[in-house]
Amino acid sequence: MATVKSKAGKAGGSGTRKSARETAKAQVAAVQRRARLTQILVIGVVAVVVIGIIGSAVIISVVTQNSRRPVAAADAMVTIAGGKQVPIGVDGDAIRLGPADAKATVDLYVDYACPHCKDYDAATAETYEQLLGEGGLAVKFHLLKFQSAPYGAAAGNASAAVVANQPQDWLAFHSALFVNQTEQTSTWQNGDFRAFAEQQGVTNPEALKAIDEGKYASWITSNTNDAVKAQVSKTPTVLMNGEPKDLVTGQQLIDQVHDLLRS
Repeated sequence: MATVKSKAGKAGGSGTRKSARETAKAQVAAVQRRARLTQILVIGVVAVVVIGIIGSAVIISVVTQNSRRPVAAADAMVTIAGGKQVPIGVDGDAIRLGPADAKATVDLYVDYACPHCKDYDAATAETYEQLLGEGGLAVKFHLLKFQSAPYGAAAGNASAAVVANQPQDWLAFHSALFVNQTEQTSTWQNGDFRAFAEQQGVTNPEALKAIDEGKYASWITSNTNDAVKAQVSKTPTVLMNGEPKDLVTGQQLIDQVHDLLRS
């Protein structure tokens, strides 16, 4: 009987050890499952946080870009040659003179630091005003920085500040920025343009503040990037109803626009 008891005792011990091992394995497996679950949860939370940060950054970027884009009053008008008034506004990356629904549109890609742009403005400004006065035409000015001189971007910022806050004086200020372009002014900074704007009759405090702070500098950079993507490779570049045109002046320019209006 003692032997039987001894065997039974051994069998019971083996079963106990086997049960303990299984229990230990089960506990380890449970711990591993919890660890994996915790890892998955942590990864999920991190992913959500990262996505949230990216989403917030995108939203902030869009809001910032929109806040840096000049906006003219919906009923803003500017006086052109002959005393006639035409609408002025901002369409995305361009300052528009003339009605938004004009039959013919001329897109001018210019850099205030570009000597050829200066010459083109001097040769065509009055002609474009004459054509605008006839009706049916819109002229869009895309302000870029293609030249290395700081003048172009800083002048573009000043131009945007005026159209946003004192639009009735933008056209005169636009031409004045070209006239002012010289070797001596090529390194002008925002403070110089603020003083120049005041000399040109810009009195709106928000306009002067925006010039001084370079509020619209990023808009000029964005316009330049958009122009490059649109295959604009030089300034001035002229498009008429989306088609590239040679640079012409005087009667040739008038004829080109009249052809557009008749088509």
